[in-house]
Amino acid sequence: MSLNFGEIVEPSTRAFWDDYDEEAAEEESTFGTLEWIWYHNQEESTDEQEMQKTLQHPFDFVLIEGQKVGGFVGKVLQNGQCKPVCQLSCGTVSVFHLPAEKLLLCVSEELEPNLFGPIAQKLSRWLEAAETVSTVSLQPAVLYKGLAEHEQEKVCFIKVLGGAGAESSLADVGPLEAPNVITGVAAGAASYRKFSGKPAVIYGCYLDSVILDSVSSAPILRLLKALRVPCADRYELKFKASSNLYM
Repeated sequence: MSLNFGEIVEPSTRAFWDDYDEEAAEEESTFGTLEWIWYHNQEESTDEQEMQKTLQHPFDFVLIEGQKVGGFVGKVLQNGQCKPVCQLSCGTVSVFHLPAEKLLLCVSEELEPNLFGPIAQKLSRWLEAAETVSTVSLQPAVLYKGLAEHEQEKVCFIKVLGGAGAESSLADVGPLEAPNVITGVAAGAASYRKFSGKPAVIYGCYLDSVILDSVSSAPILRLLKALRVPCADRYELKFKASSNLYM
C-alpha cells in the first residue's frame, strides 16, 4: 500500500506486494543487527557478564544526544579521562560507566528516525534498573516555538519536561510548553520509562549553532553538574587550521 495525499491506494494486483514485503524484511534485518560492542576484558568475560557489571549496584542513568555531541562529552567528562565501556554496532551510541559516581552516561549522535525506537529498546535493561533517568537533547533554537523576548539573544537556553530535578538548582531552566516536542533517542528512553510506570526527566537544550563553544556549552555543563555528571568547568573549542595560507 502507499499513501497518496492521505488516501490509501492498494495495488491492483498481488504482484506488487512482494516489493513491499522485501522492503519490510530489509528494515527488520537492519534494525535486528543492533548489538553492543564491549571494549573491556573481552577475552576474559562475555557480553552478558560485562552488562551485569553495570547493573550490580544502584545507579542513575543520563542520556545526552545531539549532532557531534560525542566529541564534546569525550573532552569534558572527567577531563577527558573516561572512556566508553561499549558502543552500539550502528556506531552512533556509546555508554560510559562511572561506578564511583553510581552513574551510567549514554551518548547518542543517531539521526535516523527509524532507529530511535530500536536503540531505546537496546537500552531497556538500564532504563528499567536505573533509580533515575534524565535525558538531555541538543536542538537547534530555530525549532523552538514561542520563544520569549529575553531568550531570543541567548546562544543556549534550556527547557524541561517531566518533573522536578536539576531545574530546582538552575534558575534559567524553564518548562517546555506546547506545541514544542522532544524527539529522538532521548524521547524514546523517557517514553520507555513512562510506559514502565517510572519517572523520567527530559531537558531540551536549544542552541543557535550545532557547534558547541565555550559560551554555548556553559549552560549545558551547569546542567550536567546538577545531574551529578563529573565534567569540566569549561569547554574550549579548538579549531584546526585547514590551510597554511595567510592573507
